[in-house]
Amino acid sequence: MKKFVAIVGGLTLASGLALAGDQGQAKSFNELDENQDGVVTQTEASADQNLVAQFQTADANQDGYLTPAEYDTIQQETEEAE
Repeated sequence: MKKFVAIVGGLTLASGLALAGDQGQAKSFNELDENQDGVVTQTEASADQNLVAQFQTADANQDGYLTPAEYDTIQQETEEAE
């Protein structure tokens, strides 16, 4: 199952990058956390296609939510990769 998720995630990332082009800056955690409950769900993350593609990786404890720390980590890794 993890391999399937990894494959789907990779394909999503590849297609998202191909379609996204230059979307500018990523949304902030607070912008994504629509209901202001302190976490970003996959549904809330759908506002940022790059984050959707990286959600499984960013969700370090695999609880289905991104905390501010998890979000900051994935944003830093993304910036360093660019």
